[in-house]
Amino acid sequence: MQFPSTRQITTQLRRLAIGCGAAFLLTVGAPQSEEALTIRALTYEVIRTNEGTLLLNLSGAVVMEYQGRTLEGEQFAVDAQQQRVRANAPFRFFAPEGVLQGERIDYFYALQRGRFEGVQAEVLGVYVRAAVLEGDLGDFSAREATVSTCDPFRPPIRVQAGRIRLRQGARLTVSNARLVLYGRQVLSLPQFTLRLRETAEIVSMPSPVYARETGWGLRMQVELPIGDRLVMQGGIVSYLHAVPELRLIGGAALSEGEPSLGDPDLRLRFEQSPLYNLRARPERTQTRPAPTVRVEYSSDIRPLFAPRERLRVSRRELGLIVPTRARTGTGEVSLRYGSLSERIDGQRTPTRERLSLEGEWLQPLWTNQSVQLQLRLWSSLTRYQGIADTYQWLRPQLEIVWQPREQLTLMAGYAQTSTRHTSPFLSEQIRARREASFRVEYQQGNARVGALLKFDLDGRELYDVQLLVGWRDRCIEPFVFWRRNPSAVLFGLSLTTARQ
Repeated sequence: MQFPSTRQITTQLRRLAIGCGAAFLLTVGAPQSEEALTIRALTYEVIRTNEGTLLLNLSGAVVMEYQGRTLEGEQFAVDAQQQRVRANAPFRFFAPEGVLQGERIDYFYALQRGRFEGVQAEVLGVYVRAAVLEGDLGDFSAREATVSTCDPFRPPIRVQAGRIRLRQGARLTVSNARLVLYGRQVLSLPQFTLRLRETAEIVSMPSPVYARETGWGLRMQVELPIGDRLVMQGGIVSYLHAVPELRLIGGAALSEGEPSLGDPDLRLRFEQSPLYNLRARPERTQTRPAPTVRVEYSSDIRPLFAPRERLRVSRRELGLIVPTRARTGTGEVSLRYGSLSERIDGQRTPTRERLSLEGEWLQPLWTNQSVQLQLRLWSSLTRYQGIADTYQWLRPQLEIVWQPREQLTLMAGYAQTSTRHTSPFLSEQIRARREASFRVEYQQGNARVGALLKFDLDGRELYDVQLLVGWRDRCIEPFVFWRRNPSAVLFGLSLTTARQ
């Protein structure tokens, strides 16, 4: 075995000392509020230019850490003045949102922005391949990209796109998209959006619907982010034996965060409870909501949870939605103004202007390993044009969730509603003043089954039955939803990031 000479040892120690000194200078030179840059490498070469700029050439098992992000590779060039890292060699980049590897990098680590080429990445459960990716893993744009949700190599379904754009780690906008199913292109869309943090269901494809009143129809929804804070959402349902439904919503966030648009299928505020969502697992990941100005135009909408058959709602509305939080509880307050009319059995009710103040709150009460107890609270104050009395209601609901094993989830809830005066619109009236709800969801292998029962305790009536059946093939899950009264059958094909 040949030992290094004294001169070689001295040279290596000098390089190490210079590298450590350079890292120290980088740390001292940065503002005190920023996290220090940490560098580890086998070989350092320090160069100071005529302008006084400090350059570092790093090689050999290089690891750089800064503000919760880690960069690994065999060779990097660091510009301390510009806080910039470059490499024309393979690298790996780790961030809270995921992992990226590529062939070339030009990254400004203090700004957390850069350009990556020859990219393969896993971001929030979604696999992305792209020729060029610019930005950071929480907010980026990419060209010549392929997106899949469960297999980076041979996914059963993937989306090929000319361009993709991720905003605030929540919405991935796909432009010039081609949907490829089991190797065959089945659909082309100019643009659509995948909601990455809603891991239960990322995107729903155009799906057929059926009801006794309307016959067969086709449901289509699109979402279009415009800039960083504006989102447009549109939906249309066309039937064989009924007038089409049309719904357009726009939301502008007033601060950093996600605009709050509301679910287009759920009108009654208290029906947004998980007790009314048969896709219980996996739970949605919460994004950071922002105060939002919301505009809606709806025509002849048949609400999925309508209180009776042959009911249509048309609405023009402007609203301000403000999220709230206190300790462990979360909620939302909204102020809405607009006009509303209904069409019942072909007869349209008078259109009235309305002003409403609505609120909802979720408060966890107790949690252990398999049981969770929580309280939900909904309230509404509404004034109508030409009606002196203000319609008021308050609805607390106590819920218990029990998951005895991973494949089985059971829920039970009790709600009691207090009202004052009444609404001239059927869609805004409360069906059951005292209600008991029971839900079960069971998953065995690829099969998923969910059932929901709602009882009117005053009328001693089982007034609502809902069923969901789905079958998952890795990241594809076709499903069927059925409701007894009012009748509704929905078919869908969802992508999911859930792993088996």
